[in-house]
Amino acid sequence: MPGVGDTYELHDHERVAVTALTPELLEVEAEWGAAEHRPLAHVHAAQDERFVVHEGELTIDAGGQRRTLRAGDTADVARGTPHRMWNSGTTPARATWQIRPALRTADFWTAVDAARRTRPTDAHGMLTPVAAAPLLHEYRTEFALALPAPVRAPAMTALRVAARLRGY
Repeated sequence: MPGVGDTYELHDHERVAVTALTPELLEVEAEWGAAEHRPLAHVHAAQDERFVVHEGELTIDAGGQRRTLRAGDTADVARGTPHRMWNSGTTPARATWQIRPALRTADFWTAVDAARRTRPTDAHGMLTPVAAAPLLHEYRTEFALALPAPVRAPAMTALRVAARLRGY
């Protein structure tokens, strides 16, 4: 069971350490390494996020707007808003990241961290789409790729079938 003090590597350039975990709040200290990697846009249907940057530079695409955040800046992402965030600087970026309500996000991160050790990843240490498909299905309330609705269901079904054939 996830708890305060747990650390998760979500890919080679993103690490989070849990500082608070209640049903209402998951708070982590997050670090993004300097990298050219930009994650896929995603959405949280029932959760709001808040980022407070302490060091470095993060760029966020949210709701069709792009902003670069530096130490002291904050960003709020309302539930249902497609977004992605990455380190756009040349040094590590650190921020406090809050997710409300917590739902099963820490469980999702536990599963991602563990799967990275046994399933295929891309050049940045992110699970490949097929390797991630079972997790994306199980934790779809917490995390969904920001794909158009008519595409999302068939794409996820095809990925889950491929994952099942590979034994994930």
